[in-house]
Amino acid sequence: MDEHLNEIDSLKPLEEIFSVDPRNKHYDIKEWHLKLSEISLNANTPIEVKQLFENAKNIALFTYFSYRLHQSAETIAYSALEQALKMKFEQERGNINFEKKPRRLEHYMNIALEQGWITDEGYESSRNIAISRVEHRKISELMKSESLKEGVEIPVPEPSEIEVLEEMKSMRIAERHLHTGRHIRNSLVHEYSG
Repeated sequence: MDEHLNEIDSLKPLEEIFSVDPRNKHYDIKEWHLKLSEISLNANTPIEVKQLFENAKNIALFTYFSYRLHQSAETIAYSALEQALKMKFEQERGNINFEKKPRRLEHYMNIALEQGWITDEGYESSRNIAISRVEHRKISELMKSESLKEGVEIPVPEPSEIEVLEEMKSMRIAERHLHTGRHIRNSLVHEYSG
């Protein structure tokens, strides 16, 4: 690995601080801001967590001008998640059966999954994948049943809401997203700083 800092990752001269980072030139700042403004937390989220998350969003906005701020934005966003899970744990600890108090983000995530604080249904981005998987399975079943007749069109069977939710649960979406995020966060915090 080259031991020299890439010039575009060095401190910018004052007159260039609002120059677009070349790695973001294909984005428009208004679109960037709009996408970030669409990300919101539940209204019941504690103010301390909301503030951390808004800090992460503001840093993410400035990645437009300095690409490497992404890592800082992600680290602070994961700090907000960790803070939220810790606060929820303290709020619910009387209702949770646990051997010892969690010490790491991984433990808090596992409790959140076990207690249903974070669910597969909450990951709307994976919903279309689940729908597609159910549709594919239904089409395969139709083909195997030999009820298809040549020249007769059969519409793609529409999955029910229950089938979609069951598929999302079988995909373990929440668990995978949470723990993948945890690994990324750990890399950012403990292994890689650039």
